[in-house]
Amino acid sequence: MLQAKIYKNERTENGFLSSRKIETSNGALLLLQISFHDAKLGSFIENTIIDLILTNSVAMESDAYSHFGYLLERLNKYFKEIEKESDFESLSIFIGIVQDSTLHFSILKNAFTYLLKGGKIMNIAEGMGLSEKVPQFSYISSGAIGPDDTLCISNTNVLDHLTEEDMFEMLPKAALGGGDEKRHSREENNHVIENLLSREIRDIPTDLILLYNPEKIAKRSTLNWDTTALEKVLSTIKQQGGKLYATCKENEHVLHFIEEAKKRIDFNNRYIRSGFFGLWAIVCIWLLYLILGSIFTQQANTTIPEEYKNKLIEAQLIIEKSNKDMGNRDVFNANIKKAEDIIFEVRKKQVFLNDVKKLLGDISILKKQMNGVESFDPKTSPSEYLFEGNGFGVNGIFEISKKLYFIGKTSIIGPYVKGGEVKKYNYPDWEEAVSSDVNPDGYVYIFTKTGRLLSFYKGEFAYVNVEGQKTWEKGKTIKFYNSNLYVLAEDGKQIYKHKPGVNGFWSKTEVLDPADTKNHTILTFGIDGGFYILKEDLTVDKIFGLPNYTKRSIRINNLPENYTLDDQETPDFFNAPNLNYLYLVLSNKIWIFEPDTKNYKDVKAIKYIGQIEFVEGKIGSITVPKDGTIIAATDTGVYTVNFEVSDGKVIVR
Repeated sequence: MLQAKIYKNERTENGFLSSRKIETSNGALLLLQISFHDAKLGSFIENTIIDLILTNSVAMESDAYSHFGYLLERLNKYFKEIEKESDFESLSIFIGIVQDSTLHFSILKNAFTYLLKGGKIMNIAEGMGLSEKVPQFSYISSGAIGPDDTLCISNTNVLDHLTEEDMFEMLPKAALGGGDEKRHSREENNHVIENLLSREIRDIPTDLILLYNPEKIAKRSTLNWDTTALEKVLSTIKQQGGKLYATCKENEHVLHFIEEAKKRIDFNNRYIRSGFFGLWAIVCIWLLYLILGSIFTQQANTTIPEEYKNKLIEAQLIIEKSNKDMGNRDVFNANIKKAEDIIFEVRKKQVFLNDVKKLLGDISILKKQMNGVESFDPKTSPSEYLFEGNGFGVNGIFEISKKLYFIGKTSIIGPYVKGGEVKKYNYPDWEEAVSSDVNPDGYVYIFTKTGRLLSFYKGEFAYVNVEGQKTWEKGKTIKFYNSNLYVLAEDGKQIYKHKPGVNGFWSKTEVLDPADTKNHTILTFGIDGGFYILKEDLTVDKIFGLPNYTKRSIRINNLPENYTLDDQETPDFFNAPNLNYLYLVLSNKIWIFEPDTKNYKDVKAIKYIGQIEFVEGKIGSITVPKDGTIIAATDTGVYTVNFEVSDGKVIVR
C-alpha cells in the first residue's frame, strides 16, 4: 500500500487551503487537496467530495477506475449547479484514489503533480486542468507507483521556488530504494521539508502531499540474460536422457543389440572413430542450437510487451490531445479512431489488459462529453416508487390529475401520490400488456397480447369494442390524440385511426399512404397535429393528413456519433402540446430534440440537444409533465430526473 505524508508551511490564510488523506471502508486511500479564495464555499466543496466518495467506496472495490470516473461526472454536475454562487477562477483541486500501488487521479485548474523517478522530475498533470469558467474534471490519469517513485502534489508550482536538488532532498529514505545510507532518517527528512517550506516558500500558503511506495528495491543483476529458458532446456534434456537410459537398460532386445554391435564394430578403426566423432559433433551443435534458440525466444517474448507498452503510451498521448480538440468534432473523431486502433492492437495480443481497460475508459468519458451524454444513477437518487421484484415489466407511466399510474405486464398500480398507499389491479383473463396510453378523459387503455383493448377507470376494467370489425387489428403501439385512437400495425407499415364510437371505437382507417412505407418500417411515432415517424434507419418524417395528405423529411441537426439502434429494441417518442422539446427513448437513453419552430405545421428540422443515460436499469417508459422534469420507470422502480438546458447542452440536476 502506498503511503502519503502531508506538509504545510506557516501562514495566515484568508481563503481556503486543505490537504486530506482518508482511508475508505474498502481499504483504499483518498487524497484530496483544495485551494480556493472563498473559505466557506471551499469547505463545503471539500465536505461534498468526501461524502460522495466515502458513500460510494464499496462500489469502488469492484472497479475503482470506472466508479471514480462516475464520481467525477457527479462532481462536474455539482459545479454546474453552483456556478452562479461564486467565481471559480481561483479554484484548484487534486483528487486521487489509491488502491494497493496504483493511483487514479484527476485535477482542476492549477493543481501541480510531479513524479520524481530515476533522477528526473516530470509534471504528469500537465494539460489536465481546464481554464473554463465552470470547472470540470476532464479525464483520469492512472499508474502504478514503484518503489523508486515519489509523487509530489502541491497547490503551488514548487519548481518556481525550489531547485531539483531541493526536490530530491525531500524524498524519504524508503523512496530511494534503501541503498543510500547518506539519506536522512524519517525525522530528519521531515525537518528538511519543513525548513524548505518555511525558508523558500514562506510567503505563499503551500501544502505538499508526498506519495511514495515504502517497499525496498531488490538489487537488480547487471546480467541481462534470462537463465530461465536455459534451465528449462537442461532440465528437459536431463529428464528425457534419464528416461531413455532407463528404457534401454530394462529392454533385453536393446541390450542384445548393443552387445552384438560391440562384437561386429571395430572401434580401433580410425575411420569408424571419425564417423562417431562427427555424429557426436552434430548432436552437440543441435543441442546448442536448441539452447540458444530458447534463450533468444525468451528474450524476444520480454521485448515484445515493451513494444506494446510504448504503443499504449502513444495512445495515451493521442487521447490527451483529443481532450483539447473537443471543439472540432472531425479532428476529435480522427484522433480517437487512431487511439482505438492502437489500443485494440495491444488488446489482441492479450498484454497490459488493465492499461487497455483504463484507456478505453478514458475514451468512453471523452466520447460522452463530446456527444453531450449526461448520466443518471438510480442507485444514488431517491425513487418515487420501487417495484416488488423484477417481474412487473413496466410498459407505461401516466400522470392523471397529479397522480401517477404504472402499467405493467399483467397489472396496473395506481393512483400513486408520493408517500401515499397504492393498489395493484391484475388484468382480467390473464391478459398481458403490449402497449398503453391515456385519453383526454383520464381513461387508461391497454392493448393486450391477445389483440384486445382494455380500459381502466377508477379501479375497474372493461373490454372495449371496435365497431365494423370482427376483431382489433394486430398492433404494437397505441397512442391517443384528440380522443382518437391510433394503432401502429404489427409489421410497422401502417398507422390506423379509430374514431370514438357509440360503444367503443369505429373501425380503422389508414393514416399513411402505403407508398411512403413500402421500403421502410416504422419503429414508433408521435403526434402533435401531424405525425412524427421514426423509421428503421432512425430518419424522421413528418406526415399530415389534413387538409391535404403531405409528407416531409425532417432534418436532424447536431447528431452525435452514438445515434444508433440496439438490437431487439423498441424506441418510443414522447411529446405533448405544453412541451418545447421532443423526447425519444433510444438505446436506454432519453434523447432530447428541439423543433425549429413552435408551430407544428412548419417544423422542417429538429436539433439534438443532449441525452440522459441511465447508469443502471432498463428504461421501460417515461412521461414528461413539463420541460425540465422527466418521470422515468425502469425495471426496478420509478425516478424523477430533473434537468435544464444551458448553452445548448443538457445538464442533469
